[in-house]
Amino acid sequence: MGKRVGVMIQHPEVWEEFREFVKKKWGKKHTAMALELENAIRLYLEVQEKHAHTENHRENPSNPSSKTMKNLYKIVEDISKNYTLEVDQDEVEKVITKVAGGDERTLRKYTWLLQRYGFLKPDRLIRGSNPPKFIYRVVGLEADKIGRVYGV
Repeated sequence: MGKRVGVMIQHPEVWEEFREFVKKKWGKKHTAMALELENAIRLYLEVQEKHAHTENHRENPSNPSSKTMKNLYKIVEDISKNYTLEVDQDEVEKVITKVAGGDERTLRKYTWLLQRYGFLKPDRLIRGSNPPKFIYRVVGLEADKIGRVYGV
């Protein structure tokens, strides 16, 4: 037995893009919409669980070292110079690599810190990326905000 749900989509263009995707894939929308929406929700939950699992194995983020905060300051400064509304994950990782190094753990750490301190917010998945990558919404990248709080 299925479950009927009703939701309000904040960005109608996302819903229209999804509907077109389903129509192209299946040649119809009836019945296929529910199946594809369920698959999208499953994928989202898998990504969130994986992200939460990785977070639990990180260093204590409540007291990052001053070197980390100085690097974060530089990363925020670089991103804020070049991006105002959106930035894709590859570009974020390029900036992190330039400032702090390209090790996978370093990339995860700084991406997570950018989100934790409210500078970037995952907006949507990049279609077809494996592993899943995001387009981030730039949420007030004020480099001096870090400087004021951490004295860097």
